Amino acid sequence: MPRLWWWSYRQGRDRGWLLVEAAAPAAALTAGALAWPHTQGVLVYAVMVIAGSWVYPLLTVYLPHHGYGDTPLTQTRTLRGRIIPAVFLELTYHLEHHLYPQVPSHHLAALARRLDGYLAAHGVRPVRVV
Repeated sequence: MPRLWWWSYRQGRDRGWLLVEAAAPAAALTAGALAWPHTQGVLVYAVMVIAGSWVYPLLTVYLPHHGYGDTPLTQTRTLRGRIIPAVFLELTYHLEHHLYPQVPSHHLAALARRLDGYLAAHGVRPVRVV
């Protein structure tokens, strides 16, 4: 990630915005630390936002596309469960999304149930999560 930021910075466009984005987490943590004697909420919130800004893309963009096969059924995986899919707005049905990108995310769970037999017949096993 730092290499990507540095490359973008060297391109010369939006340098000011890039610097603001790079400084914002440090500023939020500093503000939270300064407010700590009065309220812990600011620092807790800052830590949660910063952690979430890394975890959400990691779980919905990087991991679903990293190190899988080249065929449509093996290019990504699908996660099944109740809580994790709801938290990630049904983006855990990633294989279904790749197979049928025109289906809205709120219908992916129903699509996944309809595809269960087909996927099982082709050796695709969904990962079970909470």
